[in-house]
Amino acid sequence: MRRLERASLAAAATALVAGGFIAACSNTVTGTAEVNQSELQLYTSEVKSSSVAASSSRAAAAADAATEVCDALRDRNNPAVDAFNAYIDASDHKAPDLEPKKGAAITALRGAADGIDDALNPDVPNDVSVPLRTYRDNLRSLADLLERNASIDEVNGQIDTFNADKDAAFDACESY
Repeated sequence: MRRLERASLAAAATALVAGGFIAACSNTVTGTAEVNQSELQLYTSEVKSSSVAASSSRAAAAADAATEVCDALRDRNNPAVDAFNAYIDASDHKAPDLEPKKGAAITALRGAADGIDDALNPDVPNDVSVPLRTYRDNLRSLADLLERNASIDEVNGQIDTFNADKDAAFDACESY
């Protein structure tokens, strides 16, 4: 029984001490709250600095992404256009190697589109990504036309759009 009495006494003592702490901590503090101006300026400066750094980092990532996709455009465009023009020349002259040249043109056009697509990512700014996506789609459309043996009129109609969109893509990449 002594154990129970000791445990009860210990619990009562703990409750009294805890109650004393609670009562001591419940007093209100008098005075007027004031802003520590030096700490406020330091905090404001840190927030601005962090914001500027984040903005600068985003701008650098966007410029790097635009440079990468524009490099892909420059690297892939000429081989695709050259292969397409070789096919057109073979078609105009009814050359015996027309089919292999058509196949090479389709492969080069799709390869250029895939290279641009691989380099496009969410960091590329819209003023670059939109014209490059349009041009990528036109590369694929032109390859599709060749693949399905579209009429000369269809191909010629697509070439006009293709050339305008190619120029727009290169214009968008001028700064990169």
